[in-house]
Amino acid sequence: MNTLIGKKYVISGMSIEVISDAGERWEMRNLTSKETVYINKAVLDNAIRLGKAEAVSD
Repeated sequence: MNTLIGKKYVISGMSIEVISDAGERWEMRNLTSKETVYINKAVLDNAIRLGKAEAVSD
């Protein structure tokens, strides 16, 4: 699952980039506000599978 590091997603109206593995959560950077957010790994995985999170290409 570490293959997500460096990937960019749009979820809940935020453009975010996975920057590191923080145990049970992903440490992510909100690309708009430059704030750091933490998202539970299961929540992100479910959002991707359900189509609620969209991968962004560079």
